[in-house]
Amino acid sequence: MEVHHIGYLVKNLEQSREAFGHLGFAVSRAKEYDPLRDVDIEFISNGGYTVELICPASAESPLAPLLKKFKNAPYHLCFLSGNLEEEVAALEKSGFMVFKEIEPAVCLEGRRVAFMVSPDIGIVEIADREIP
Repeated sequence: MEVHHIGYLVKNLEQSREAFGHLGFAVSRAKEYDPLRDVDIEFISNGGYTVELICPASAESPLAPLLKKFKNAPYHLCFLSGNLEEEVAALEKSGFMVFKEIEPAVCLEGRRVAFMVSPDIGIVEIADREIP
């Protein structure tokens, strides 16, 4: 697997984009709304690094409680997988736990993703390498 992006939870997408811009990041995929998670998402890049800015769109977003607890902060790594089901099963055998089953991710060009958690490293997102 290879790292696709770092998920960064933010209170204000525009202000965070501007701040990351001072560090050399530029928008690589414009802001989109993800109705499954009730969040606005934008991808920014600098060299070979991609950051996914994630901003809850309402207090009902499942990520709003995380934002209250952790403030603006990175909270997951996303990895691309050649076989999502096999990779999820292998990670489960290694102690990772699925907390969000496989489903399409609107803001990742419809790739299927699963969210998992490890007690040793936290949240990871595993995504299909291929775009449908």
